Amino acid sequence: MARKSSPDDTDGVIRDRSTALDHLGTSGAVLRRKALPRQVRDSIAALVAAEMRPGDPLPTEMAVAERLMVSRSTVREAMKLLEQEGLVETRRGMGRFASALSGLRPERPMTKFESITKMMAELGHESTTKVVRVVTRESTPSEQVAFDVGPGFEVIETRRLREHEGRPCIYSVNVLDPRTLTNSVDDIDWSDSVVLILERMGHEIVASSAHISVASEPLDEDAVPQIGSDAGPWLMVNEQCVTRLGHCVLISRDYHLGSMFSFSVVRRREEDYGLPGPA
Repeated sequence: MARKSSPDDTDGVIRDRSTALDHLGTSGAVLRRKALPRQVRDSIAALVAAEMRPGDPLPTEMAVAERLMVSRSTVREAMKLLEQEGLVETRRGMGRFASALSGLRPERPMTKFESITKMMAELGHESTTKVVRVVTRESTPSEQVAFDVGPGFEVIETRRLREHEGRPCIYSVNVLDPRTLTNSVDDIDWSDSVVLILERMGHEIVASSAHISVASEPLDEDAVPQIGSDAGPWLMVNEQCVTRLGHCVLISRDYHLGSMFSFSVVRRREEDYGLPGPA
């Protein structure tokens, strides 16, 4: 198993770009569901996580492009993604290096967007989904702003309850813009992942803005008989989800059972996202 080298190691430390390149893998292993720069970003990020320590040099754009059989422009886009995330830093005239942030490994980072269905699967929790209700109703003023519509616009609201070993663990209230749906509401299996439902209809969610707080029980307007007042506390996540074009297609309020779920975050100084260059 690959290990991360300590500062005092003299053997097995990745010190040059040609050595690091050996750990990138070979071409043809990328998943076609993702945009190509994102796939390349994932390959490089995996290399940094498994085999590098802060300050180690990354392979050159040309070397990565040749190994993965992609264009240099694709590799450049992937590197920019890593720089934006703070995992890679560029030193003028020297190249790119693993940053200080790359040495931190938060468990379930709250900055990672993923569907609840995927999250449950990765945690190894088997669950069943019960659709509590699906209704068409008039939008609220805040929903009108998010969906860029006027008063009187109707939205689709779904309420679903996930249970693990017979116990409620996640309760979701989702609000969708009906213009995103290519099928009638009655023809959609709402027990499926809403994120995947929207993706199949051509609306892939790439980011969200989330506010997380603690609630002893669901809000009065969200109350359902399946959740008692003594079931919590809950992590309440209010979220607006957007596509690559910045269009809001989903507003959600999810209640995660506090005893089952937690999220982590990496904190960093605003003025310093990487390692300082040589003096």
